[in-house]
Amino acid sequence: MKHTLALALMAFSLDAATASPLNVEARQGAGSGAGPYAPGTYKTDSSLQSHTIYYPTKTPANNEKLPVLIWGNGGCSNVGTSNSALLQNIASYGFLAVAEGAPSGGGTSNSASMKAAVDWVTKTAGTGAYANVDASKIMAAGFSCGGTEAMDNVWDSRVDTIGVISSGLLSNYTAASQWRKPVLFVLGGSSDIAYQNGERDFKNLAAGVPSWKGNINVGHGGTLNNANGGTFGKAILNWLLWTFKNDTTAASYFTSGYKADNWQVETHDLDQLKPF
Repeated sequence: MKHTLALALMAFSLDAATASPLNVEARQGAGSGAGPYAPGTYKTDSSLQSHTIYYPTKTPANNEKLPVLIWGNGGCSNVGTSNSALLQNIASYGFLAVAEGAPSGGGTSNSASMKAAVDWVTKTAGTGAYANVDASKIMAAGFSCGGTEAMDNVWDSRVDTIGVISSGLLSNYTAASQWRKPVLFVLGGSSDIAYQNGERDFKNLAAGVPSWKGNINVGHGGTLNNANGGTFGKAILNWLLWTFKNDTTAASYFTSGYKADNWQVETHDLDQLKPF
């Protein structure tokens, strides 16, 4: 947990109502997103007051379950709308996303507050307003400091895959050699302050651990604040669609589709990735 605080000094500050499958306690604007269940929007819940919950406003067909993304913000920020464009778009494709911090939160997050979101999903999925949430499919991911929090939670048996976005380990530099779960690395090129750390962690992965590392020269945090999270968001979304929904089009993004977006890519045993 110590290294999550250090990366706060390195991060940029990045930064919406209709019928919903969830019982909304506080609707937040019209929402956004380009998915089939758009718009995605967000709410608060009294049972998880320190987080922001993103969800699709249209009910997925055929009782489709919603896999889960747990998101950590840059700078250890506890503002749950820091990356709302990204998370609303992900929700619009049939996911539940839980970001650390209330919409107008304050203070800082840490690995424990990310774990609290995992605990909450595990407890509430399949019940009441969250009857269509699938707690057996959880990705922990985050930007900068939030990425270190995701890495701290890789050891949680309930977390299936992690996303390291403009981030990398700040202590225990060889820990990545012990990871045994699929890892997505999204980095902003050599001008990204976390570039060297992310590169090192990717190289330290053990044989048999599926991973994709993409670099695009956009710096720390890259396109996260663009519409739908921009190119960074596209990679994160496709990873979710592939690993949790076995979407073959999304899978092809990581073998060839990425070329259209000018990613510089390295992969690690990606052929061994089996969707959950």
